Amino acid sequence: MNSYNLVLAFHVIFIATWMIMLVYLPKLFVYHINAQQDYQAVIALQEANLYKIGTVAMVFSIKFGLILLYLNPYLLKSGGWLHVKLALVVCMVIYHFMCKKFINQFAKEGISKNIQFFKIFRVIPEITTSLIILLTINKPF
Repeated sequence: MNSYNLVLAFHVIFIATWMIMLVYLPKLFVYHINAQQDYQAVIALQEANLYKIGTVAMVFSIKFGLILLYLNPYLLKSGGWLHVKLALVVCMVIYHFMCKKFINQFAKEGISKNIQFFKIFRVIPEITTSLIILLTINKPF
């Protein structure tokens, strides 16, 4: 196995871990809203731990992605698909930090969002990840 394929494998592994966090964390937010007071502290702990794991995965996803670009700089000239993909990754990073904002709001018991908001919010990384995969595989432009 060459170094590029090894880096690519780690990139994909950390992306998968990060995306799992981004999809599951808003589901925990729904549970948090619905939970009785006694269970909210347990859910808050789960949210915090999951966020930490997701943050590590995000950092390594980005690092391995940058290494891939270093190993194959031609990718930057391969078309606009990569630029759109990178813009979507920036959106995912923003989404990631929005999740932290919601965790902090839950900790202060000042969350103003309802269950329906988080059910819709949860779909954003699924759609964005699908677009990123489509762009990466098909390279449409």
